[in-house]
Order: sequence, then C-alpha cells, then structure tokens
Amino acid sequence: MRRKRKGHRNALGRLAIVGMLFTSLILSSCGGKTSDPVELMVIHGWGSTEADHVAMRQIYSDFQKENPDISLKLVSMPTNEEMIRKVEDMLMVGELPDVVFLGGTGRDSIYRFMVENQRALDLMPYLKEDAAFCECIAPINLEYWTTDDGKLYTISDVLQLSGGYWYNEEIFKQAGIEELPQTWEEFLAVCETLSVWAKQEENGVVPLFVPPEGYLDFADHMMAVNGGKMQEAVGENHIEIVEDEMDALLDGLEQIYRYSSSETGDYSYRDATDLFNSGKLAMYVNGTWAANMISEGIDAGYALLPSGEGNTLSCESAGLGYMLGNTKDERRVEASVRFLKYMMSEEVQERILHETKQIPANPKVNITEHQEELRLYEAAQTVLDAGRKIEIPTNLWTYEQRSVFEQHILEVLSGELNRQTFMDLM
Repeated sequence: MRRKRKGHRNALGRLAIVGMLFTSLILSSCGGKTSDPVELMVIHGWGSTEADHVAMRQIYSDFQKENPDISLKLVSMPTNEEMIRKVEDMLMVGELPDVVFLGGTGRDSIYRFMVENQRALDLMPYLKEDAAFCECIAPINLEYWTTDDGKLYTISDVLQLSGGYWYNEEIFKQAGIEELPQTWEEFLAVCETLSVWAKQEENGVVPLFVPPEGYLDFADHMMAVNGGKMQEAVGENHIEIVEDEMDALLDGLEQIYRYSSSETGDYSYRDATDLFNSGKLAMYVNGTWAANMISEGIDAGYALLPSGEGNTLSCESAGLGYMLGNTKDERRVEASVRFLKYMMSEEVQERILHETKQIPANPKVNITEHQEELRLYEAAQTVLDAGRKIEIPTNLWTYEQRSVFEQHILEVLSGELNRQTFMDLM
C-alpha cells in the first residue's frame, strides 16, 4: 500500500507570521552617494571543527582587507542549528541579513521562507551578466537549485561528496580482510568477521558506530537500488514512503543495526569520530569532509557503500550554501554580490581546499593537482568516479521526514516502536 507523505510545516512555524510584516516594510537605498563604507552582515556556522571556523573567519576577514569600501559585520555561530535560530530571530523582527551561509541546512525553513517572501536575491541575473563568475559555479549547483522559473537563490562554495565510509586499514589487515565489500552480503560478512575477530582478541573494536542520522546514508543507498516507487523518488531527488517497500528497507537497516554499537539517539557523528580516532572503530560512516577530522595517526581509507547492482553509487551534491538578502539597498546588494564572487574565486577556493580540507565547488580548481592532500584526494576521487550519483540526505529528505526518522529509527530497529506507527508518523 502506498502512503502519501504528510505535509507538516513545523519548521516554518516560527516564520509564518512574518510574511505580512515583510510586505509592509519599505527597504530602499539612500538617495545620495556616501563615502562611508557599506556595512555588510554575514552570518555563518561554517565548518565542522573549530579549526574550520578559524580558517573561514580569516578568509572572510581578508575580503574586507581587499575591499576597504565594505565594512564586514561577521556573525559566526558555533553550529548550523544556532545559525538557523539566529536568522529566524532576525526575520521575526523584520531584519534581513545581507549574506547567510546555510551549510546544507534550513531548506524547509530559512531557504523556503526567504524565497516565498521575496527576501532572497535571485542570483541568476548576475551569472548571466558575468561569464567569468558563472564559470566558477558548480554545474551540479545549477542543476539542483535552479527553480522551475529559472531563478537561483543559493550558491555553495564546497561540494558535498559522500556515500561511503572511512575504514581503518590496520584493523582490516589484522582481521584478515583483504578485499573491500562490493555487495550488501559481503558488507555484512565483513561486519561479522570484524565482530568475531574483536571478541577473540578482546580489543574492544566495534565494526560500526551508526548514530541516528547515519542510518539515512544506509537508507538512501538501499532505496536507490531496491527498485519500486521509492527508488524512482530518489532518482527524482525526493523521498516517498511506500509501506511494503519500507518494510524491506527496515529489514536491511536491522541487519546493520546488529553490528553497530550506537544504540541511543544521544550519539552523534562527533562520538563516531572520537571512537574512530581512538582506534576502536573499524568503519566510520561519513562523507569525504571528515578527512580533516580524522587523526593523522589513523591509517584511513575511503570506500563506497555497496550498491547491490554491479555498479558503484555515491553522493555528489551542492548543499544549501550562500543566500543573499534582497534588501533593495543597491550598495548592500552590490557588496554582497562582490563578496560571493570573492568566495567563489579560484584563489579563495584553493585556500578552502588547503585550510579546511573540503572540496571546492569551483570547477576551475583541479583537485588532481593537489594529490599531496592524499587522504582527501583519494576519498574524493572514489566518490567522483562512481558510476551513479544521488543527492545527499539533506537534499533528499524534507526537514519533517528527517526529524521523524532520526528521532525514532533506533526505537524501530530495537523493536521498541511498531513499524506501522513509525511509517504513519512520516
């Protein structure tokens, strides 16, 4: 039986009352010229580590050094979640930031609200009038985020490459694993081998540590190859819940669950990272962006999750990136566009690669020229060489779907929550 997804709009609740407010605001530029620097507010939660935050704050600050006619007001939030709340609070009182970096989050809240209420600047005209700028934008960014009416409201400075896992090469060697698994049966066999070996050696090593959000990666891969309506939906860049197909998916996730040491929703990717860096985790499910978080003392390789179809499958995405506020202030808009062009320039993109170990979105930056970044380069090439690509979970699942899934998936897999109840909630 096919079930229709419920149209929850909880993520928009805090912003629902703001639409009428914005329609009454008159935001216009000052009539005359001024020699005073234009103030530009940039809000971000960029980076998964403090080192990334420091590096990006320096890159942002260097923009002001190169543009003395712009006074940069940089608001750095510790996490994306806090960044989202900050922007929501501003919108609630009728304020509009000039630049927001969403870092892959906020599609069903900030992004949707700003677009629907004409508070987001359409970037397509600027790409059309500046060919050099357009060439700096990842084709996948244009393919996914260009609206049906030909508008573009977000540009990402990095690519999100995932669909696999980091593995401890020394652990694999000691456990006698000579080949990486190519099918789900082989993947489960590797988990079993690791589990038996760890018990025999009494070394405390676990095959997997999958937090709630980690099961989204497994689910997406399984849906992409299992056939049926759910596979079709993934191919069309969304998730559709179909009861009989969902049962088969949950069966597969239960097999993964048996080999994972993460059993509560309190665990996160940070916990998985710490465990991997301690040498006690064999396989760490995360994207290539985790390269900068893995200890140099760990001999780590990157492999794709099995596709089950004789073809390799990965995720190559442009997540939600920079959005510019449609302030109607000509000087602020011009300064914001200049900032975005700076972020997408080859020079800055090279800095992002070297200083944060993330994959630049600018296609002019050739990562093959940076093979000294061996761990990141090999992982990125593994993803890019896959025969088929799908979107990352944040581009596939709605906020409501992800929230229900992450909140309840461990309860379902442990048998504490009925599957039917789980599907009804979604």
